[in-house]
Amino acid sequence: MIKRRAVYLFLFAFFIWLALATRHHPQWFHPLVAKYGGDTIWAGDFLLLLRAIFPKANLLNLAILNYLFGVADEVSQLWHTPWLDAIRHTTIGRLMLGLGFLWSDLVCYAVGTIIAFCLTILIDKLTTSGKKIIVVS
Repeated sequence: MIKRRAVYLFLFAFFIWLALATRHHPQWFHPLVAKYGGDTIWAGDFLLLLRAIFPKANLLNLAILNYLFGVADEVSQLWHTPWLDAIRHTTIGRLMLGLGFLWSDLVCYAVGTIIAFCLTILIDKLTTSGKKIIVVS
């Protein structure tokens, strides 16, 4: 269980870096990934965090919860108050709450959640079966 949590936390940190890289270094990525990759990776990343926190929870329920959190976050961007906008204009606030509602983000959150769901199934199987990943060079 600790090994699995460590894998999820490592991937969580890596995917934060990757999502930020799509924003800060778009030249490293295909234009489609540079435009939508950050939101897609970000959404999937939070499913990995939820799995690290709740390793025995039903994965489908976590995935649905993850997507609903993303939708709630996106819809909250329609609400503007001075104090909330002040938070959104900080770096962490912009990353966590976003700045403006985009329909495309809802698609990104769905795709990111589905990809992370599949990745989580693979990680769960590999960490519970005792099998090792073999890299062929």
